[in-house]
Amino acid sequence: MKEYLSCAFAYNIHDSSVSFAIGKKVILVLEAERIFRKKKKGCNQEEMQRLIHEGLKYLGKKAEDVSYWAMATLNNLYLTKSDIIDLQTGRPREPYWKKIDIMGLRRNVLIVNHHLCHAATYLLSPFEHAIITTCDGGGDHDPKIGVGECFVAYRGDQDAIERNEIAIPKLITGKTYASCAAFIYNAKPCEGKLMALAAFGKVRQEYLHTLESIYRNLETVDYPIGEKILNQAFPGLRGAASVPIPDERAKDFCATLQSFFTKRRLENTKQVISQMYRDGDNFVLAGGTGLNLDLNTAILNKFPHMRHFIAPCCDDTGQSLGALCILINKVLGVRPDANLPYLGMGPATTEYNSDTINRVINVLLENGVAILHHGQAEIGPRALGNRSLITRPDSLEVKVKLSETIKQREKYRPVAPAVIEERVNDYFVGPLQSPFMLYRYDVIKFERGKIQGGIHCNGTARAQTVSMSMNPFFHDLIEKFGDRTGIYVLLNTSLNLKGDPIVNSLEDSVMIYNKIEGPKVLIYNGIIIKSSNHNDELCKSTI
Repeated sequence: MKEYLSCAFAYNIHDSSVSFAIGKKVILVLEAERIFRKKKKGCNQEEMQRLIHEGLKYLGKKAEDVSYWAMATLNNLYLTKSDIIDLQTGRPREPYWKKIDIMGLRRNVLIVNHHLCHAATYLLSPFEHAIITTCDGGGDHDPKIGVGECFVAYRGDQDAIERNEIAIPKLITGKTYASCAAFIYNAKPCEGKLMALAAFGKVRQEYLHTLESIYRNLETVDYPIGEKILNQAFPGLRGAASVPIPDERAKDFCATLQSFFTKRRLENTKQVISQMYRDGDNFVLAGGTGLNLDLNTAILNKFPHMRHFIAPCCDDTGQSLGALCILINKVLGVRPDANLPYLGMGPATTEYNSDTINRVINVLLENGVAILHHGQAEIGPRALGNRSLITRPDSLEVKVKLSETIKQREKYRPVAPAVIEERVNDYFVGPLQSPFMLYRYDVIKFERGKIQGGIHCNGTARAQTVSMSMNPFFHDLIEKFGDRTGIYVLLNTSLNLKGDPIVNSLEDSVMIYNKIEGPKVLIYNGIIIKSSNHNDELCKSTI
């Protein structure tokens, strides 16, 4: 099999990205926010060409070296409405080739619709057969409702993905959730904050009845009209969660929405599975709602007879990767090979020794912070041990320092515990594996004191399970910390400061290091290059 270089890119409304493969092997995914240093960055055509160029330069390649190209349809300025939608059926067009000028040359480009890019994460799963649902807050224009399509069901069989047209009564999507999050915070995107605040509130019947009466309208109008509907339905509540300490109204609104959304989406999922299920089917969840822990956990618990898969880049950060998966499948007739979630910039392999691990643990035991800039960056919105800020889990004081002082996050937002996979049942009740931090766990009561920094107000945690095969360094760090303390858990949050995306360069990480007070250590590809315990000397030759 010839090792062709392939490239796929996605504009989207936000979270633009570009992905590369050699043969069937995915070798790099670049998110625009990491390069342009602006969260949720969406590119124009000039910026997209720069993003592609940055990826090619990193790989030591030129545009002329790319044999095959693909691009996603959403917000794509190269495409007209008829390029995206089949005007006879009203559905997004199936993948097809189109001549387009890219990087100064005429290219034959595979055009892949938005929800199929989401569904293509099935090709990265271990499954041969699966029901796939894609659900988010937008998509290609749907002429039946006059706005973007937000939900599609697919069947995955072997290497094929086929769209299914099924009727879902009382459908709810990420559009309602995103609209309500933007309303209660008077800003966007705020879905993650809403999920955290929901745990502090209670379901109010009057809010529930109102949501029940308006959500179908929210689903079928543009976002600005949805804002007006919410203003009229909930007078005085707009922006109520945007203050440092939200009041009970804001907490209860978030709790009510989360409960309503989870129950309604679970009912929608049951309807899909009841219509599509065949013996041996698994389940793949894609789209932005795949970041909703309560929903994911409810679906997992409701259908334990099915194996489940959610990619770490299930939201729009994975659109170019999805287009690349379809491209590889079309051109080579095989499934792509991708080392999820570590597909960003950085070396694929690193070396480290036990002295490095022990020195990092020494800093952690001094209530310090470890900065991990290690190997290839994670893709998607979660930091999973390679671009992470790490602390001990048994101190609320340290958690407050990490979350509120260093990152300046709201008091109500939790920090995730990372546990070695073989010890997950020692601390948590939930799935045996959650490598991408996408499920909610109940914390075992008599273990809560040991990991109190990673527990939310309702006794749950957004745990990450860490395996030796997926991340040897992070696994060793947690395991050796456990050997010394009896606690096989560390706290993990993304390596960025308020308002910034996750770091991309070593210089970004050094800047964060310099802003942290107290014990600290910076690990770069397995080597300690800066530590408060070692005269604060930086090995400048590594930068």
